[in-house]
Amino acid sequence: MSLLKGIEGPSDLKKLSPEQFPDLCQEIRDQIIAVISNVGGHLASNLGVVELTVALHYLLNTPDDLIVWDTSNQTYAHKLLTGRREQFHTIRQYGGISGFCKREESVYDTFNAGHAGTGVSAAVGFVEAREQQKRSHKVVCVVGDGALTSGLTLEGLQQAGDSQKDLLVILNDNQMSISKNVGAISAYLNRTITGELGVRLQEKANRLLETIPRIGGSVKKVAGRGPTPGHGGGGARVVVGGVGVARDAVRGIGVPVRRAP
Repeated sequence: MSLLKGIEGPSDLKKLSPEQFPDLCQEIRDQIIAVISNVGGHLASNLGVVELTVALHYLLNTPDDLIVWDTSNQTYAHKLLTGRREQFHTIRQYGGISGFCKREESVYDTFNAGHAGTGVSAAVGFVEAREQQKRSHKVVCVVGDGALTSGLTLEGLQQAGDSQKDLLVILNDNQMSISKNVGAISAYLNRTITGELGVRLQEKANRLLETIPRIGGSVKKVAGRGPTPGHGGGGARVVVGGVGVARDAVRGIGVPVRRAP
C-alpha cells in the first residue's frame, strides 16, 4: 500500500511513524525519477534532499512555521508532501506547476526564488516581520553549499547572527547539486563535514556512547546536537549536514530542528 498516496499535506505525514519514513522516502524518490526522466528537471539536488524535507515537515508546524528554500529548485519532495502530488507530472510544463517555489501556487511556498543566494536574507526578513507582529512561529532556511559563495548569503548570515533572533539555517551539504560540486568551499565542507573518515568517527562515537549504562542514550542526544555556530541564546543557528542529519532528526536523535513548543 502506497504511503505517498495517502499524504495530502503535512498533517497526514504526522500520522505516520518514523519507522515508515524510509519506505516513504523511497516512494518519493521513485516518483521524482519517474516524472523527471519523462519531462526533465533538476534530479540530483532533489534526490539529495528527500529525508531532510520529510524531517522538516514532520517536525515543524507548516505552513504556520516557514521554510525558505534557497534557489528552490530542490523542492520536488516538498511539493509532493504539500498537496501537489496529483499535479506533479505537470511540473515545468505549460499550465502545470512550477519547478521552483511559487507563493501563488501554494501556501507552503513562502518565497518565490530561482537563484541561489537569496534564501538567508529572505529568512532574515521573515524573522523581522515575525518580531514586528509579535508572533512566535519558526523560520527555517535551507541552503546548499553553492549559496555560501554568494555575498548576499554572507550578508544575511552576518545580519542573522548579530540580531540574536530565532532563525535556523540548514546547510544541506550532501554532495548532490545540479552537477558535480566544484570550488574551494565545497571541497572544504566535503573534507571536514561529510568526509568518509568523519562519518566513520561519528558512527564509532555513537556506538561507544550507547554502551554507557543508563546515561548513554541521553549523552548521545546531547553529543548529536553538537555546537551550532552563530548560536547565542535564542539567536540564529546554523546546522551543517545532509541526509545523516535528516535521518537523525526523524529518529529524534541529535534533532537539529524541533517541534514548536
